[in-house]
Order: sequence, then C-alpha cells, then structure tokens
Amino acid sequence: MLPIDQNTILNFLFYSFFYLLFAVPLTLSYRTTKVINFAHANFITYGAYVAVFLNGLLGNKSLLLASLLAFLVSGTLAIVSYFFVFKPLEKRGASMSLIMISSMGLWIMYNYLLYMLADIAHFFSGVNFVSYGRILYSDVPEITIGSLRLSSGFIAVCATAVGMSLFFYIFLNKTSLGKAMRAVADNPVLAEISGIQRDKVITFTWLITGGVVGVGGAIWTSFSGTVTPTTGDAMILQVFTIAFIGGLVSLLRTGIGAFVIALIENVGISLLNAWFGVPTSFRTFLTFVALLVILIAFPPLGAAGGLPFRYRKKRGGAK
Repeated sequence: MLPIDQNTILNFLFYSFFYLLFAVPLTLSYRTTKVINFAHANFITYGAYVAVFLNGLLGNKSLLLASLLAFLVSGTLAIVSYFFVFKPLEKRGASMSLIMISSMGLWIMYNYLLYMLADIAHFFSGVNFVSYGRILYSDVPEITIGSLRLSSGFIAVCATAVGMSLFFYIFLNKTSLGKAMRAVADNPVLAEISGIQRDKVITFTWLITGGVVGVGGAIWTSFSGTVTPTTGDAMILQVFTIAFIGGLVSLLRTGIGAFVIALIENVGISLLNAWFGVPTSFRTFLTFVALLVILIAFPPLGAAGGLPFRYRKKRGGAK
C-alpha cells in the first residue's frame, strides 16, 4: 500500500489549483507581450496583502470583497509596470534581456515598498503585518463528505481555478478581443497592419493576468499559515517551472504542468520520505531538478518547444 494519506492528496489538489492560478497568467502575459516578468511574484504578494490589510485594519472577513479588490490592485500594478517601465524600454529598442532585468528591479522595489506599507500600517494599528496569520473567511462555506472535510479555502481556489480556465478558453476562442490577443501573440506587426490596436490589447493583457494572479494571492491567505512580503517570492520557482513546461506558449500544457509540479512536490516527496527517508524540506529541490531537466532536454522553449534546440539546429544545417 502506498504511504499516501488524505492530507497529502488534498495538499496536492490545493497546490495544483494555486499553481494553475499563478502560472497560466504568466504564460499568457509572456505569449502576448514577450516579457519574462519576475515582478509576477509581486502580483501574488500584493493580492494577498490586499486581503491582509482589509482584515487587519477593517476586520473584513469577505473573501469575495478581498478578491475583487486584489484583482484591481494587482491588475493596476501590472499596468503601471508596463506603462512606466516595459513600454518606455521597448520604445527605446531595449532587448528582451534588458527588459527582463528591469523586471527584476521592479521585483525588488515592489518588495521593499510593501515592507514600508506594512510598517506604516503597523505604526497606526499596532498589528504585525510583516508576518500575518491565516485568515478565516465567513462567506465561503466548508463542505464535509463523510470523514472528508473540504475547507473554505479549498472550495474557493477550486472554483476560481476552474472558472479561470473556462473563462480563458471562451475568451480567447470566442470573443473578438481574445482573438485580437492571439493575433498579437502570433504576429504583432501583422496584427497592427490588420487594424488591431496592439497597445490596447497588451494593456488589457497586463490587467487581466495581473488581476487573476492577485485573486489567487487573496485566496492564498485562507490556506497559508503565514503571509509575509515574500509570499510570492517563495513560489516563483514553481510558477516559472510550470510556465516552462508549457513553453511559455501553451496554456493547456501550462495547466498540465501545474498538476505535475504539485504531484512531485506533495505525492513525490511523501513517497521519497517514506521509502528513503528524504526530508520533506527537499520539496523545492525536486522542483529545481524538474526545472533543470526541462531546460536541458527542451531548450529554449520548455516542454512545448517541439524538438530539442540542438536537434532542430542540426536539421537546419550549420550556419
């Protein structure tokens, strides 16, 4: 009998849905804007801290309200990053590498800005916002099935992840704006010649991807034992690994990658711990190994990149 208990399975599903919420928007934003954005971690954290500030300062226990405001805040943060950093650099002809490095600078700046906001809020309220405990919400029910208890956080993240997946599928395939987004992703020059307003499409992409990630961050506060200004940083390795599984192109493969990494981190580490005594703290190490395998076996586009780069180069001939 496999040494896997009910909690391991629930944690696997929990993390699968969270990674789905965090990684699919990253793939969509890169596919459309071609920006590898490390400030993506901040969208998670700021979404979580919207819920934290609402609870700590105003006593809010509505996850719906926290999620709506988190969408607006993280979506706005993404748009601000685009208009004041990424877009000016793009106009000056900056390379994608330089824009990626600038996103690292934003990542650090947003982190310290949040520390400042947490300290200011602590000064006026006396509440420790740098390390905030799990929030219990009143507007999402718990469900009990026999001996199985599904927490309100599980219900929320499951419903949101499934809803997001359906929304993106319908939006990208059935709406004119979604089709315009796909056109910009495939060929931005041809899209502009066809009359598509590329700047508006990219602005909307940043809003919706940053906003969805912020909602995931708000829901995270109902699951995580502690929320800190580095909450998103702690998950950025997993999120990028999942996005690389999708080649930073395929939303479907990114979704599959979310379940694969969650399986490795929860079920995989449980089996290794039971059979070989591997400490559960090696969970992140397994993700790092998965990332290296993906990058080595399928450069430069991850698991969705088709043939490995070295073989495609050979087939194309030496130049």
